[in-house]
Amino acid sequence: MTLTNKITIQELIKRVQKFGAESLSDHEVLAVIFREVFGNKKINPKTAELDEYSDLRQLKYFSDEEWKCLLKSKENVAYAKVLCEFAQRLERRPKLTLGKIYSSQGIGEQMIDEIGMFEQEVLVVILLDTKNQVLARKIIFKGTLDAATVHPREIFKFAFRYSAACLIIVHNHPSGVTTPSENDLKLTKRMEHSSKILGVAFLDHIIVGSTSYFSMREEKIIH
Repeated sequence: MTLTNKITIQELIKRVQKFGAESLSDHEVLAVIFREVFGNKKINPKTAELDEYSDLRQLKYFSDEEWKCLLKSKENVAYAKVLCEFAQRLERRPKLTLGKIYSSQGIGEQMIDEIGMFEQEVLVVILLDTKNQVLARKIIFKGTLDAATVHPREIFKFAFRYSAACLIIVHNHPSGVTTPSENDLKLTKRMEHSSKILGVAFLDHIIVGSTSYFSMREEKIIH
């Protein structure tokens, strides 16, 4: 929808009352929140200031400096972060069930939303029971993921804590390119070898970018 000079916050509120909040564009949602909730009266629905923030997914990746430019006070920045976390938790599925509701594709698509746009590499471990229901999940590593920083020992230590029957590891490529690196392939082979020795099934290693994923299981790298 193209905004015109005739559109005001009051008109947006009336539209919400008549048609629901889903009738607003991302741009309009931001305008209402920043102006009416956080009190930045300089922002209006037609301002160019919001153009670069028109994708709501970007909000959870804002730096403190970006928040301060829009919300001015540290208190408002803190409130905004809580609001983003609230929205993210609402969106997050309470349980992943691999093989019943979710496949590697389902997990890959969910993790794109969760970590695909991170500027730093992170590795998430997802633990499952014998029915493939999630027991726990945790970011195990942050930073450049290479042979020196990622060790299967820490991953399986987490798995043993929950008596997991199997696990999946997921990490992101900040570049957005999901093609596995040599280090990614080495880690996969080490995990596969360790899982056979330790008795915890290694189901998949998934790499995600901002819009796509790569599954070692789907590509037959894990057998």
